[in-house]
Amino acid sequence: MSVEGRKEERTATHELSIEELLHINSGNNFTVEGVRDVSFNGIGLNVNTDLKRGEKVRLDFNYRGSTRFQVYGRVAWCSPVTTGLTDDLPCLFMMGVSTR
Repeated sequence: MSVEGRKEERTATHELSIEELLHINSGNNFTVEGVRDVSFNGIGLNVNTDLKRGEKVRLDFNYRGSTRFQVYGRVAWCSPVTTGLTDDLPCLFMMGVSTR
């Protein structure tokens, strides 16, 4: 069991989507399968790649289909999703991105 690292309340959001996760160092774009939650200092994601703690990323957001903005941050943690996956689904990881 891991130690809870959250310092503030997290909010689930269904109107926020991320069009792209850019790994700054390599210039590679990765798929964000979903936004899990957001807070003042970070965001929880489901992604299709495993990035190391401290890696710099840029998130390109789309809010309600019309408002677009970018947020820069660093990977705070990343771990594989081990439950509910089948062979026909992409390998997923849960990732926390610190935006402070």
